[in-house]
Amino acid sequence: MQFSHLKTQPFKQKSWFERFSDQPHQLFFASTLFFAFYTMIGTFLSLIGKEVDFSLLHSFGLLFGVFTNAFLGFLMTVIPRYSTSLPIPQQTYLFVWIALQIGTLLTLFGFVLLGKMLVVGSLVATVAVFYKVIKRGKSLDKKESYLLSALVFLGAMLLLGEIVFAINLSILIFYGYLLNVVFLVALKMVPNFYSVYTQKPKWQKPKYILEFSLLLFLSIGVVSQFELLFLSKILASIALVFFGYIVLNLNIYGKTPPIILIMVVSFIWFYVGVIFYFVETVLEIYTMKLSLHTFALGFVLNLLIGFGSRVTMGHAVPPLLIVADRFLVGLFVLMQIVIVSRVLGSLFYVSEINFFMGFFHLSSTLWIVLFLGWGIRYGKTILRIAR
Repeated sequence: MQFSHLKTQPFKQKSWFERFSDQPHQLFFASTLFFAFYTMIGTFLSLIGKEVDFSLLHSFGLLFGVFTNAFLGFLMTVIPRYSTSLPIPQQTYLFVWIALQIGTLLTLFGFVLLGKMLVVGSLVATVAVFYKVIKRGKSLDKKESYLLSALVFLGAMLLLGEIVFAINLSILIFYGYLLNVVFLVALKMVPNFYSVYTQKPKWQKPKYILEFSLLLFLSIGVVSQFELLFLSKILASIALVFFGYIVLNLNIYGKTPPIILIMVVSFIWFYVGVIFYFVETVLEIYTMKLSLHTFALGFVLNLLIGFGSRVTMGHAVPPLLIVADRFLVGLFVLMQIVIVSRVLGSLFYVSEINFFMGFFHLSSTLWIVLFLGWGIRYGKTILRIAR
């Protein structure tokens, strides 16, 4: 039988943008890298006296340009898995990504009202996407996925509150939205990674411990934002005991490879942040936001690089082995130097040692080097540039 009259369809090579946009984390992680450079270079310039809007760059830029991009990229990938649902369609996450980037850029370039409204819209659209994915999922336990969606919605509403009431709510947004999202993800994922590697059972969290954690951080955000000192002292005392109980009971402190160890270290920094918050609140010491920066760098940044590296390696085309080579271990070490530099800057400020500002400069500079290194290591993989 002759089939010579049938023509085979030629294989169509994907364009670069088709490759780049075929997984959500690639889009969001690439934006994370861009804003990590942009915001911290601007921060450094403001520290050396240049006319730069420090609050806009350092608060809004980091909250939404860097950290929100990073963790939305992660959630777009894992929430369908949490829910045993279908992946998010490309056109859906592409729309959200574009809206978030345009909104963030417009805000940073001075079109604050329009930019923030676009960011609010992108976050609300994200929540709608997550809700649809979770609802149609087959998982029997969807509580954490719904809580994460609710926190993203809270972030959108708090940013909307900034617009409506014309006030800066960056502290409340950090504690109530960002830190809560990262804490919930970490409390789920880090023990999972550790248990899979060590074959040890995970800590069975007491009922409602997640809800109480989220409510406690939201409350800390409110009292910190509005400087309610008496209530701050009460919440700081509760946090010291409550989060100490969680961190001590996590059962994740055995010997593990660096790719898991960096996430374990993030929990140690997390509790150091709780201790700093307790001390600066109870003793009424102004530390230039020592506890907030310990949470942001020690906890959130460690997890950003840790989770980001795992997702990038695991979803690479072709997939990469999920291990931390010497270069990545070096970046992990550098990250700890970034954190310690920022901590020392605050401690020297409190001690009235004149060169405290040098440590702020050092921390900002090493942040840029850190993301430059991470971009060198994974930039081609994220951008899907042919090797």
